[in-house]
Amino acid sequence: MKKNTFYLLLIATLFISNEAVAQLSKPHFISINAGTNIPLEDYRRLDSVATGNAKTGLYYSFEAGVYLSKVFGIGLNVGAFTNQIDDGDIIEQFQRDFSSNRQIQVNSEEWFNGYAMIGPYLSFGSENFIVDFKLLGGVMNSTKPLINVQTDENGNTKVYRSTEDEQFNFGINYGLHFRIKLVGKLGLRLNAEGMMAEQEFSNKIEEVNGSTTSTESTVKKEIEALNLGAGLVLTF
Repeated sequence: MKKNTFYLLLIATLFISNEAVAQLSKPHFISINAGTNIPLEDYRRLDSVATGNAKTGLYYSFEAGVYLSKVFGIGLNVGAFTNQIDDGDIIEQFQRDFSSNRQIQVNSEEWFNGYAMIGPYLSFGSENFIVDFKLLGGVMNSTKPLINVQTDENGNTKVYRSTEDEQFNFGINYGLHFRIKLVGKLGLRLNAEGMMAEQEFSNKIEEVNGSTTSTESTVKKEIEALNLGAGLVLTF
């Protein structure tokens, strides 16, 4: 009786294993994702009014992978993330640099970073649960936002304006993803991925005080951020 039970368990285990291997033979996928973008390092710090500092924002992406084996695949990630400027930090900097009794008003647009990345994926798991690791490279397009600061002291109004600029450079996308089966080929995808690129912007600061004077310079900015989110995935 014990032998029969053992053989039945062995056969069942082999059957389940074969089914899992069949499901994982080439786990191609397509996914749509969205979530929170968290600025890191230089991207979240206020180094100058020229770039401001980014606040927590949003990201969205389309991602797909084609597998050459049950573990190794090549994938594409196309998406974008946006971050507003922390106007409060700019006001504090002006108050430190100039008279603290000035009235200061900041109007700014938001950072925009679009990307298209391609590279290898390594995936492990079963029919119901797959873990994906990736390291991609490609192009990142970053737009430095327009920042407008107006100060008023005893009726003397000045306007400082940092112009918008758009640049392209090589970027890196690395991450960890979990695919959890829901029904049929449809699943939930949990995402944690990093984005990195260094951009060199042409910067023009205009100071308006009756007449307009301008200063031009080059500003480097490390665009580093963490995307945390979820999406729907088709595994086939």
